[in-house]
Amino acid sequence: MAEKEEKISQKQKIIIIPAMVSVILIAIGILIGDVPVLGNLVIISVFICVVPYFIYRYSQFLWIKSVEEQFPNFVRDLADSSRSGMSLPECIGIAAKANYGKLTPEVQKMHNRLSWGTSFLRVMDIFQKSVKDSKIILEAMSIIRQSYESGGSIPDTLDSVAKDILMLKEAEAERAGLVREQVMIMYGLFFIFLGISVMIIYVMVPMLESQAAASTGLAGFSFVNPCEEGLIFPCGFFSGICAVLSVNKAITCYYVAIFFSVVLVQGIFTGLIAGQLGENSPISGIKHSLIMSFAAVAIFLFLAKTGWFPT
Repeated sequence: MAEKEEKISQKQKIIIIPAMVSVILIAIGILIGDVPVLGNLVIISVFICVVPYFIYRYSQFLWIKSVEEQFPNFVRDLADSSRSGMSLPECIGIAAKANYGKLTPEVQKMHNRLSWGTSFLRVMDIFQKSVKDSKIILEAMSIIRQSYESGGSIPDTLDSVAKDILMLKEAEAERAGLVREQVMIMYGLFFIFLGISVMIIYVMVPMLESQAAASTGLAGFSFVNPCEEGLIFPCGFFSGICAVLSVNKAITCYYVAIFFSVVLVQGIFTGLIAGQLGENSPISGIKHSLIMSFAAVAIFLFLAKTGWFPT
């Protein structure tokens, strides 16, 4: 229970502290009263809120993967010890002396609880809660539990579980190798689209602006700023983006903001898809989304501040 409370408090700190820092930064921006400064502080605040929680969740994800890598070795050692006539609690006591990497502390905790008189089934329940994010281990522990309660052949069950987990991990590694190329292609497509968007803003937006300023186009058609016709939802949002990027001209602001928004949305969802394909995990997808989103924001800010975009 103490471990659970400690984990909860750690998670709360990771959420609350960045949120407080973000509120302070936004409040400072409001007090300053400079819209570009406020916009930059909002962007920084979003990353301050998202990045620490992602790092926490991703570290948990890596820990689970490390535990899954070592779990078959642990199960096979239990099977070998069980063949000699030992009970499962005694087998865990022997296994607690071995090295299973990230899994070792959990095995030692199981041994300590058993030595304090905790029942084997209760120890299994506690271990399952600590690895609740791993479907593979949860299913394996469910099979082991059923075999233990029904009085089946423990060594044969443990061997079968270890073999099945190894097969699943090998299939997962093979799948990851096959889709790694696809993930790289998705990164390439994103940065190609980002480059095309930047070039459209740099080359075509000034042409559209001059055409709109000169006269009405062919058959009464011309490129105009839709936000001039009235207040619609994106206009206020686009104005905030333009203030951050220091883009002042109305029609230029509209097209710069819309391309920036499209690139950002594509980066977020392309990253999520890349993570699901590459590692079959939405947490890994957030990693790719952050990389792509941060790259898009950084490139747009750099180009805007260095005068590449029409102002």
